[in-house]
Amino acid sequence: MATKIACIAGGEIYRQWDAGRIDGDRIGPRATPFGDSGEIFLINGPSPFYLLPRYGAGMDKTSPCRINSRANMYALKDMGVQHVLAWGPAGAITHNIAVGDLVILEDVIDRTYLRKQTFFEDSPLGFLRQFPVFCPMLRRVINNVLQSMKLVHRPSAVAAVSEGPRLETPAEVRMLMAIGAEVVTHSFVPEVFLAKELQMCYAAVCYVVNYAETGSRHKPFVAGDLFGGLSQSSETQRLAGAVGALSRIAAGVSSALDEVAVDCDCDKTMQHHIRQCNLPSDWRKWIQ
Repeated sequence: MATKIACIAGGEIYRQWDAGRIDGDRIGPRATPFGDSGEIFLINGPSPFYLLPRYGAGMDKTSPCRINSRANMYALKDMGVQHVLAWGPAGAITHNIAVGDLVILEDVIDRTYLRKQTFFEDSPLGFLRQFPVFCPMLRRVINNVLQSMKLVHRPSAVAAVSEGPRLETPAEVRMLMAIGAEVVTHSFVPEVFLAKELQMCYAAVCYVVNYAETGSRHKPFVAGDLFGGLSQSSETQRLAGAVGALSRIAAGVSSALDEVAVDCDCDKTMQHHIRQCNLPSDWRKWIQ
């Protein structure tokens, strides 16, 4: 069976792989015109899927702006992937999101400035509408999977994506709250924009790891503790459960996509460019 879905996540892929909680084949990086992609894993089963870590674990974790998102997205498209489930940590800004919750994103506020945002730096092909930001069909599938797994989640939220690697100041969190952000993260940009340029379905799920500075009615940060002192065992357990569910969620989404009709327009985002610029059918030539 062709593998048409991939999950992009972080160092938790390596930790779960090393612990034997993920069973599959280690494919390795893939060469692209933008350099090598991250390491790719093929997870076998009735509905196989790929896993691609954005960065390594421990001291191998790079700054967010150093992630080669163009190579990652190009590699997945080149391997036949049509649907991308993106996964990453976030801090809760609003009062009704707790540590350990899962959040399906509906929109983003992009506050990055160092990342390569497009495949088309020297052509007009990157001029694309960003509505809807995330694939509605894939968001529905993910929501149904999380419901069936009885995981605590929010089906819709707006994420502010900061450049990182530092966390946000109290004033920055107050600003983000004022402009409508509900969670803050360093992930998903520019992946979501690159996916549109490659006509791929892309949806994102955050797992909430902390309460953003002054942005919640929950307890404030504890001095000297990076993530605010997850002293309550229930919070620690909920967070571990959310992170540990990654491979099961990806497998569930992969299986569900085998059963649903694709009713989105993600494969048509470049159609006006194709018509106006007489682009070839091979998307690789658009980039060359």
